[in-house]
Amino acid sequence: MHSIFRDGLFAGQVVVVSGGGTGIGRAIAREVAALGAHVVICSRDPAHLEPTRAEIAAAGGQVTALVCNIRDPQSVTDLFAAVHDRYGRLDGLVNNGGGQFLSPAEAITPKGWHAVVETNLTGTFYMCQAALEQAMRTRGGAIVNIVMEMWRGFPGMAHSGAARAGVVNLTQTLAV
Repeated sequence: MHSIFRDGLFAGQVVVVSGGGTGIGRAIAREVAALGAHVVICSRDPAHLEPTRAEIAAAGGQVTALVCNIRDPQSVTDLFAAVHDRYGRLDGLVNNGGGQFLSPAEAITPKGWHAVVETNLTGTFYMCQAALEQAMRTRGGAIVNIVMEMWRGFPGMAHSGAARAGVVNLTQTLAV
């Protein structure tokens, strides 16, 4: 894999990537590991983690795969406690985990709305809060929150667009 970033950019660092087993999270995890970080990938589905863990390890990267449901505050707390216990540090968090489904707004059920908002917005908040409390308050670190293109509306994704707009505001507020 060829990167635009310098070799060793993240050497010695520990970075958590939620939703790190598939899609964009998988690509981010591969890149961060290739740049020298020990990457911790997490997902609520262990089946998503193992292929990516094996791929990163086979390429010479340092990787740990841990199950975490970002919608569950205790699961999130347990994730960061495990990272702290194993590595004694956390340098970065990429909040990529999320979920959505295509649906006209009028057909989204309350259960579907809550599931998407709780995963995309509330889960991102839980991850930021736990990273701060368990690691970043004393040592600092970087948090990157991934969102979809929602700036001009996104037909068929009212639930995800609303949640991701909330993530943008959350990110700006936390940065201040």
